[in-house]
Amino acid sequence: IIDTRMMERNNDGKYNEVRCLMAVKIFLSSSLRKYAPRYDPLAGIEKTLDRPVRVRDLCKDLDIPAQTVKIVMINGKRAGMDAHVAENDRVALFPPVGGG
Repeated sequence: IIDTRMMERNNDGKYNEVRCLMAVKIFLSSSLRKYAPRYDPLAGIEKTLDRPVRVRDLCKDLDIPAQTVKIVMINGKRAGMDAHVAENDRVALFPPVGGG
């Protein structure tokens, strides 16, 4: 679990909880790009998150049906839809691949 909370002292000397923002990049392969209008394959999609999320949550936020994603890579390593995304992660999503 990723904890993005910090404590900050206010002017009264008391502490308040402060949320940190996490930047992540999402890259979509082939047929998944249709879910992201104006998708730039070189730049990907940059998201700023204010709480820990799973890959499944990113897909939902981007209106990408989870069943259309077959392979998930986080920073070049295989992951699953329930993997948590951390600060500066690069998430790549791939549809099922067929061939013959």
